[in-house]
Amino acid sequence: MTDPVEPFPGKGTLWVPDHSGEHYLDVLRRLHEFLQPRAYLEIGCAKGRSLSLANCASVAVDPRPRLADMTAVADKPVFALYQMTSDEFFTGHDPAAILGSPIDLAFLDGMHLSEYLLRDFINAERCCRRDSVIVLHDCLPVEWPMTERVRNAQPPIREHHRFSWAGDVWRTALLLKRRRPDLRMTAYAAPPTGLLCVTNLSPMSTVLSGAYHDCVSEMMGQSLRELGIDALYTALGVEPTSVLESREELAARFLS
Repeated sequence: MTDPVEPFPGKGTLWVPDHSGEHYLDVLRRLHEFLQPRAYLEIGCAKGRSLSLANCASVAVDPRPRLADMTAVADKPVFALYQMTSDEFFTGHDPAAILGSPIDLAFLDGMHLSEYLLRDFINAERCCRRDSVIVLHDCLPVEWPMTERVRNAQPPIREHHRFSWAGDVWRTALLLKRRRPDLRMTAYAAPPTGLLCVTNLSPMSTVLSGAYHDCVSEMMGQSLRELGIDALYTALGVEPTSVLESREELAARFLS
């Protein structure tokens, strides 16, 4: 959808044009096809649209899944669905043990609050290899009201975003950038609210888990209204999804 240029004030600070690249599901499909994961983890499967992209052994976690049919199961050789919160899941289960190998690809799209995503990242990383890829959703909001911690707490700046909610997981993305410079992070302007891919993982790292409460306090001390969305995108180095169209570009980002 084309963004009007006015009469909305605050362009660049409170809102930016909608992402114009490939839809995030198309980017995820491209990642599955290139990476060919053998073990996949998804937090927040909802209706199963992203889950259906995986053809490998998979674990999905969602307290209220809404899978309409068997499409999400597809040809998976192993499929386990845990109807519980991600905190409950990681407390009692190890996805690598369930699937018989470390996680190759994970998609984190659970509760849209920064402290939840931080815990999901910490727990997922423990189950990965160094060259595994963890994908975070919703870290690139396109207007400030969709980033409220309470869904629809503020009316949208543009009417077509009235049902959109990214939450404040943008805070988690910035925290990872600051606290974990060892990670290789690439952000993509995939509609509607972006994708952040993280690799060069360190499964034994305690940098985040050992300072979890300090990390949460640090995240809560940031305001997107003060930072501005343009500044957020600059800090995360947002790229167009077109950079992932060739195998050479994908290899440079995820295999080197």
